[in-house]
Amino acid sequence: MEQKKTKKRTAPPRYDDAFKAGAVRLVTEQGRQPVEVAKELGICIDTLRSWLKASGIQMGQVSRQNREQKRIRELEAENRSLRRQLGEKDEVIDVLKKSVGILSKP
Repeated sequence: MEQKKTKKRTAPPRYDDAFKAGAVRLVTEQGRQPVEVAKELGICIDTLRSWLKASGIQMGQVSRQNREQKRIRELEAENRSLRRQLGEKDEVIDVLKKSVGILSKP
């Protein structure tokens, strides 16, 4: 009988705590998608999900937090833009007030 060659299975790689914490931070603090982070780090998405779960974070919470953080960043950018526009308009109003004062003097 012919013997079948079986591929010897290797144990999955072990990751240190710093690597795990860094991967979790990429998802939670930077608001990146877990699938994107897993692909970038070369790990299985299920592995990342288990690390998130171990840190007390559920995938639904992560996506909700990411959406909320993105919305906050958008609103802050809009707020800065509106403040800048308001400052420019205040400068124009001041110039117009001064010009009206100069023209109204006899």
